[in-house]
Amino acid sequence: MAFYENKVEHFGGALVLFQRNLSVAVPNSKSHRPQAWYMKLKIAGHSGHVTKSTKLTSYEDAYEFAKSELLRLQQAKRMGHSLQEYTFEQHWQDWFDRNSKNGTWREQRRYWHEKYAARYFRPYFTNADGSSMRLNEITLQVLAGYWDWRISYWDTERGQRLQAYNPKRRDAKTKTTNNAKAKPATKTLLMEQSALNQIFFDAAERGRLQKVVKLKAPVPDAKVKRRPGFHLDDEYPTLVRYLRSYRDCVGVFADTRLNAWHRLQRQQLYYFVLFLANSGLRVGEARELLWRDIKLDQPVEGSTEAVAEVYVSKHTKKGEARRVQTQPNANVHLRRWLEVTPHKRSTDPVWFGQSSSDGNAEKFVDLNRSFQLFLSRVPVEGQKDGMLYDRDGEKRTLYSLRHTYATMRLEKGDVNIHDLALNMGCTVQQIERHYSHVLTAKRRAEITKVKKPVKAKEVPAVEPSSDFAAEAMRRYRAGELSEAAFLEIIRLK
Repeated sequence: MAFYENKVEHFGGALVLFQRNLSVAVPNSKSHRPQAWYMKLKIAGHSGHVTKSTKLTSYEDAYEFAKSELLRLQQAKRMGHSLQEYTFEQHWQDWFDRNSKNGTWREQRRYWHEKYAARYFRPYFTNADGSSMRLNEITLQVLAGYWDWRISYWDTERGQRLQAYNPKRRDAKTKTTNNAKAKPATKTLLMEQSALNQIFFDAAERGRLQKVVKLKAPVPDAKVKRRPGFHLDDEYPTLVRYLRSYRDCVGVFADTRLNAWHRLQRQQLYYFVLFLANSGLRVGEARELLWRDIKLDQPVEGSTEAVAEVYVSKHTKKGEARRVQTQPNANVHLRRWLEVTPHKRSTDPVWFGQSSSDGNAEKFVDLNRSFQLFLSRVPVEGQKDGMLYDRDGEKRTLYSLRHTYATMRLEKGDVNIHDLALNMGCTVQQIERHYSHVLTAKRRAEITKVKKPVKAKEVPAVEPSSDFAAEAMRRYRAGELSEAAFLEIIRLK
């Protein structure tokens, strides 16, 4: 029995429509639904045929769809595009494998791409039946809908279910995963925008996508806003004072239930926070530090205080190595921390999490949550969240200490803005953009200086004794002669 039924040829056999004989194709099928039409397309310059279902049961509809597909594939062939229909899943996996193999990303970035694709990208670009969407079937409407879906993700049934279930914490006191923000931050959306645009551009570049698409996340207007830090006159001294209480487990932070590991963690957070505030390093840069990267007690010309010199690896955010000169206080705190930490070898991380099974120190995963919990417990009059939010309502993080460092150096130091940018690993423009309020205050005297009015020239009390002198007097009053030249002329007369 023939496989093809109701076969119809068009355009000299370039387009063939047919239905399958279900008794041959699917012998055990018990479906009585109308049969769909299939198309078999012959593309000039392409060996073989393109055969697939139109998913339509009406012949007229199937013919129109097949004709449009024939024209699309003919155009794709002329443009050098691939005729193979890639799904989003297939292309993403190929893109990810190529970039991983080529060493395009650092390990943290590779991990980010893998996790975000598993959580957001691949589930969204999926058909109702669970199959991955074909790249050329992803319309502009589908792309635009990603942002609404993404922003409300954790409010959906799927998101709520994920938050309530965490198999890694089955035997823990708390079993939920409630650390995901209900609404993604602007920075997060921009990172996803960049990743998706890279994915789709690569697909177009390789001929798998016949149109170039560019996603744009719905983020607020890019306005430069003041980054949250700690005011040096009142907030920073308060921060340091309560950090000592936290370290020593006294006052509002007294707790007799802490074991040795938790006490060590408190001491580490104390020294880590003060180190960041006196070095200006990014959290990721500090996380990568080994003891061999630090030179303590480096002399400073013209000062009796020593500083620490820190080597920042090229494997951090900026992708280039640099040497950072800390403030003297950072040198003091690092030296004291070296006395406390159990990991003192040159190859040990300066800041660490729990040790591995072989006893070696592991780099910490996240100290930001501990820091924010500490800030929320600092008693501040009229503030239920303590010091967690600044005066503008912005939430503080460990990164706020980098901004505190920059403000401190600009307000209290005579540092050149170019030297500060070099030490912090950023541009002068970034310093000017984010710390313009500090620069303005520093130049207060220059900005508010009133220019003294120019006094009118006093004409010497000399009576002209000749026409020549009278002419000199006229020119002097008109500003054509200087006072010195005028007096010299009068003396000559």
